[in-house]
Amino acid sequence: MATLSAGVIAVTQVVPFCASAFAHERDFDDGPDDQDNSGHGNADDFDDFDLDDSSGHGSGQDDDHDFDDDHGADQDNSGHGNGDNFDDNDHHDDNDHTSDRSGHNDGNDEYDAPFIAEEVIYSVEYDSHGGEFVPGEIVFVGRAQDLAQALNSGFSEISVQNLASGGVMARLGLPPRGVTMEAALVQLSELAPDAIATPNNIYRSAQAVRASVSRTTTRRTARPRGTLGVIDTGVDGSSMADSLLSQRAFAGPTPVARDHGSMVASIAVARGVRVHVADVFGHSMDGGLAASAERIAAALDWMIAHRIAVVNISVEGPDNAVLAEMVRRAAERGHIIVAAAGNGGPAARPSFPAAFDGVLAVTAIDESDRPYVRANRGDYIDFAAPGVDINVDVNGSMARVSGTSFAAPVIAAEAAAHLHAPSPAESARVLTNLRARAEDLGAPGRDNIFGWGALRD
Repeated sequence: MATLSAGVIAVTQVVPFCASAFAHERDFDDGPDDQDNSGHGNADDFDDFDLDDSSGHGSGQDDDHDFDDDHGADQDNSGHGNGDNFDDNDHHDDNDHTSDRSGHNDGNDEYDAPFIAEEVIYSVEYDSHGGEFVPGEIVFVGRAQDLAQALNSGFSEISVQNLASGGVMARLGLPPRGVTMEAALVQLSELAPDAIATPNNIYRSAQAVRASVSRTTTRRTARPRGTLGVIDTGVDGSSMADSLLSQRAFAGPTPVARDHGSMVASIAVARGVRVHVADVFGHSMDGGLAASAERIAAALDWMIAHRIAVVNISVEGPDNAVLAEMVRRAAERGHIIVAAAGNGGPAARPSFPAAFDGVLAVTAIDESDRPYVRANRGDYIDFAAPGVDINVDVNGSMARVSGTSFAAPVIAAEAAAHLHAPSPAESARVLTNLRARAEDLGAPGRDNIFGWGALRD
């Protein structure tokens, strides 16, 4: 990994993004309600539409739940599609201290930072493999006492939050006196050997070709049959009727509707699922959309907390141990995570989160079952689905797009239709069923191009 200099996150307002932005969420009581389930995760198994789309285990949840907080603070004053209005889930969440004041704004709870800026703007550097990260920032997941030790040893707190899935997650600044990223990570591994510390990697949403746009749309309707979490950009819910159940911002004060997330959600909704959306995107300093590992991890923890059993993530980026750990926690609880396989081309390195163990990686095929020319290949590919020159309803227009980003929600929606609550046994059953139903393409059995085969409508 390249040597890093200390970096900052710039913001769009004059007031700086201060290091104590999460201070009110911090709780170093590591008693029975703050269990540490951390440890090292396993890592095995853009909205600019001028390029091809560059972008895997799941479980859905029942449609009629109500996330009432045991503390009586989960009030729903939300408007259409924004905030944390989990009226489709009957579940008491001891970890949720949410007061939903959304309307068009996003409520602040322990899964969201009270951001000062309109939107986070990331400085970006590159490691030796071309992976992007925020210079000078470490993402730390572990016990509260481990974090306290790190802070007492010269690391600075940028933000910290309790995780519903166990322990705390923090963004840490490097110690002073010119300590490199590599040296800082070694120091943290010695201070807290059971914790996870990684660079704060950057992930990009998938770009796509928009071949044509029609102003008239004929929306496909389907009987509601499941619930899906979508970690992506914000979405425009105006054409989704009651299918957008909630939408929460993780990189700014409110979700920002953009085409990529809107298209991904639209594909899922057209297949009969309703969606909860986590908007994790800000911008990098070059103006491109960017999501940090820490924000994606926070969104995954939010999905775990609210028992959204199947989650679609159509983003791509480098390997990251914190994200691998959050995927592990989700899979351990019986969630299914589905991700776009990536659009780097047949010779590209594996794309994450699709290549994490415990994720279903989905590639794209055209109507003749040919693989998308820019799709990644590898032994981590699980399924293929239509994703080349497909028509997608977005913002009242019909767009034709291509990319693995748009194949992933086909598989995710199918999983969500059959898995209605997180369950290790049920998620395994759903996965077995998906494999049995897949049409084998290419070499017999699972292969590096189509995985187990294709699933369609």
